[in-house]
Amino acid sequence: MRLMSEDVFNIALVGNPNSGKTSLFNTLTGLNQKVGNFPGVTVDRKTGTTNLGNGVKANVIDLPGTYSLYPKSTDEYVAYETLLNPSGPAVPDVIVVVADATMLQRNLLFCTQIIDLNKPVVLALTMVDLVAQSGVKLDLKAIADFLDVAVVPVNPRLGKGTDELKKAVLAAKEKATVVPKAFLALEEAPKDFLDAVQTISGVSSPYAALHIATAKEPLRFLSAQQQADINKKITDSGFSKTKVQTREVMERFGRIEPLSAKLDMRKAVDEQQRFSKKIDEILLHKVWGNVILLLVLLFMFQAIFWLATYPMDWIDAGFSGGGAWLKAQLPETWWADLLVNGLWAGLGGIVIFVPQIAILFGIITILEDTGYMARITFLTDKLLKSVGMNGKASMPLISGLACAIPAVMATRIIENKKERLIAIMVTPLMSCSARLPVYIILISLVVPEATVMGFLSVQGLVMMGLYLLGFFMALIVSKVMSWLIKGERTQMFLMELPVYRAPRWRNALHTMIEKAKIFVVDAGKVIMIISIVLWALAKFGPGGREAAVEAKYAQLAGANADSVLTAEQEFDKENEHLENSYIGVMGKAIEPAIKPLGYDWKIGIALITSFAAREAYVGTISTLYSLGGDATEDDPTLKGKMAAAKWPDGKPVYTLASGVSLLIFYVFAMQCMSTLAIVKRETQSWKWPVIQTLYMGALAYICALIAFNLLK
Repeated sequence: MRLMSEDVFNIALVGNPNSGKTSLFNTLTGLNQKVGNFPGVTVDRKTGTTNLGNGVKANVIDLPGTYSLYPKSTDEYVAYETLLNPSGPAVPDVIVVVADATMLQRNLLFCTQIIDLNKPVVLALTMVDLVAQSGVKLDLKAIADFLDVAVVPVNPRLGKGTDELKKAVLAAKEKATVVPKAFLALEEAPKDFLDAVQTISGVSSPYAALHIATAKEPLRFLSAQQQADINKKITDSGFSKTKVQTREVMERFGRIEPLSAKLDMRKAVDEQQRFSKKIDEILLHKVWGNVILLLVLLFMFQAIFWLATYPMDWIDAGFSGGGAWLKAQLPETWWADLLVNGLWAGLGGIVIFVPQIAILFGIITILEDTGYMARITFLTDKLLKSVGMNGKASMPLISGLACAIPAVMATRIIENKKERLIAIMVTPLMSCSARLPVYIILISLVVPEATVMGFLSVQGLVMMGLYLLGFFMALIVSKVMSWLIKGERTQMFLMELPVYRAPRWRNALHTMIEKAKIFVVDAGKVIMIISIVLWALAKFGPGGREAAVEAKYAQLAGANADSVLTAEQEFDKENEHLENSYIGVMGKAIEPAIKPLGYDWKIGIALITSFAAREAYVGTISTLYSLGGDATEDDPTLKGKMAAAKWPDGKPVYTLASGVSLLIFYVFAMQCMSTLAIVKRETQSWKWPVIQTLYMGALAYICALIAFNLLK
């Protein structure tokens, strides 16, 4: 079948975790989907478009990594159902099996399973360069002859082999009517039984029908009637699901073993793992491994302050100067005030934190790329197991440092339902990047710029302490929930550690830029909307409050010799206008509840807006202080405005006690509506998001109250 330029079809990328599948997806589509050197990063199917040449385009579907067609976790079921589903928009027309050449025997087992689905298949071999470095010559023709499919060596990290892969995919699609070689005899099930199941379900092959018959859970693409008919066939035929998987694996390995022996892949595997094992003797040591991990974390948080200080100061000064220039150039109208004190101030509250966001994600990307992130998972297994989880939970927890939303979705890799629920409930306690702007501004405001031992920044140490505080509270909550939530006991954690590889600096730089863009755009939308709403609520007030303030200060001005308000009176007037506006009335109403924590009404408003997005705190404070009289001529920056904020008795709002209290509140509070929506979707109930909000809110309030009273 000759493909035309208007034809668009689906290509599914499947493979074991760490095989390079998502890297290949990035190379084919240019979407630069996040790559992690451990299972569970791709927790749902991702789709992009690629041009195969001659005007032919294809949708490329990146499926979660899986070791076989016998799924155990939720993310593996995503791949499983996509491959078996006979209808729908994501049904693959060609399946590209991405296989690690250094782990060929295991990857070939999975590949033969895919081939038996009777769909066009292409094998993309990654890590071929590592095999060559070990001195082993990889016989691609022998592999292709054995599988009876095209075999293409690719290097997604360097973009090599993708043109050849596209040609092979086109050729496989054009030969779609050719029935591929079958690798499984299917002696465990009568042929007429499998034919009947295949007819009922509409799947592509008898082997797919065998999976329908052995599925442990109902498949979502089957209707209730189809499932009932299949169950009846199973009962009538006497088909037994037990032993099918074991016999299949043994039969497949029996056929693959002669090829593996011929290729002599053991030497390539040993050569690649020898170097990694030497490094792991240190990095996975029960003492030194944890010491090195703490040093790595210490470097990361020191770097956030050390490397980002100057660009942050430049940005802050630039926006302060730009705001002053705009105010001088524009007429005194409502729209000019909205532009300067609403939009410009809100935008400054976003852009100032771009350097820290970029540095954080750059370091995390390097740790993932080298393979060290997988070692962190291994190191934390024993600790997590002691509190009711296992090492697999460390993947969502680590992902939570970036964003809780994909982190909660990443819990799908946890097979045990109780452990998965606990991981979902505690993951938002990990300090995500949305908290970083709050941490940065408050730490720089209330923690002195001192050093320990002459080179360790105290501010960086406090930052690290906040992240560790969230992590250890997650452990405590996990232990409590392991007592309260009923379910199976903790399962053994098994994980394959990838070999160490040099980081891709270009990839790290690209990730830094992309994450900075995402932060500015995604957070910016929310913060700019909030800034506009806050400006409107701060410019107008109920009843005659605003008129009363104007009348009061007109009288004061008339009493002055030159009939003009003094600088101090202007300062007081701006603050009284703000306090008598709609936002001021709302803030004053909630102030009694938060004053015991050391917060004034402006901080209270910022806490409320933070429920839309935590980073909205900075934008809210920036807008409120731009409209109020808290700025000083000596320091018109956001930090200067916050430092100038006073209680009615003249005492500063931001002290060490109130600053630490607020930092602790943000460590523990659930202030992200999007995360709650994801938790509801993953747990299929509003019960758990409500419990999560209540327990995190109670933790935040109580711990912040204790901290304030201890330090005031």
